Amino acid sequence: MQRGPLKIRMLEIFDAVMKVERITDAAELLGISQPAVSAAIRKLEEDLGVNLFERDGRQLRPTDAAIRLAQSTAPVFNAVSNLRNEVARVGTVGLSPLRIYASPSVGHGVALVALDALMDEFPELDVVVTVRDDAQVREAVDMGQADLGLTFGNINEGAWHLLARAHLVVIVPRDHALTKRATIGPADLQNDRIISAGEVITPLVEAAFNRQGIRYRPKIETRFAQTACAMVQKGLGVAVVDPYVAELFASNLYSIRRFYPATQISAVALVGPGIHGPRRRIADRFLEIIGQEIHHSPIMTHQHRADIYNRSQR
Repeated sequence: MQRGPLKIRMLEIFDAVMKVERITDAAELLGISQPAVSAAIRKLEEDLGVNLFERDGRQLRPTDAAIRLAQSTAPVFNAVSNLRNEVARVGTVGLSPLRIYASPSVGHGVALVALDALMDEFPELDVVVTVRDDAQVREAVDMGQADLGLTFGNINEGAWHLLARAHLVVIVPRDHALTKRATIGPADLQNDRIISAGEVITPLVEAAFNRQGIRYRPKIETRFAQTACAMVQKGLGVAVVDPYVAELFASNLYSIRRFYPATQISAVALVGPGIHGPRRRIADRFLEIIGQEIHHSPIMTHQHRADIYNRSQR
């Protein structure tokens, strides 16, 4: 049987039922009748050809299909909710918050220094900062949930600004034999327990290993570079990470060394398509400040000098 396109209203009702897990509560939340909610869920199940809920007394338990559908629709309804909140706020205070999504390496470090300077210049400004992984930062900008996205990697579409290019570094426990080396490459790491550090850095490291004819075989995988840093601090292994997070989480528990072959990573800022007027001017000023902060940060100023890589040995 040929099925037509799904209606947004049915997905809204489905979203409400997922949140409250009861027909009566969903009807009250939406301001419609219980039969209307039940009919919409039945129609959605017919259109999809799957069961979305199982009854457990008065509650509805979502099936695996419902959970997968909710994961797909959640970004849409989150964007709608954010838009409604922003419109309401603009009506009361005149300027909506600057919404910044950032990967942890930038969002926990240099972005906060730049943000402090920005808010000194614009004391009336409100800001919402959300830290997510690189893919989620890009998705938030694409979905209109973020005015600015601070992330890593090569960007081919949309409005973006290059903030900086830097070389990847290796972090090893302070008592590791490799601390005696100024640079560390794939041949040095192949017998160690390697910790991968996210979807942007991992392909860069794997490509560097391939260029040396060595198979890249991480034993531990993690989505965030700062998690990899914490693991190295606990002695779980070694990791290749971006220099910003290495510097941000630097301690006497691990040492920082240059990664060879030299492998660059780009820090970029994505600009949301819906930001205009005063907020766009503020966003541009923020990008100017953060660019200056990155350029003058110790990790950029001294990356090619040995002292920053040996600080934990002092």
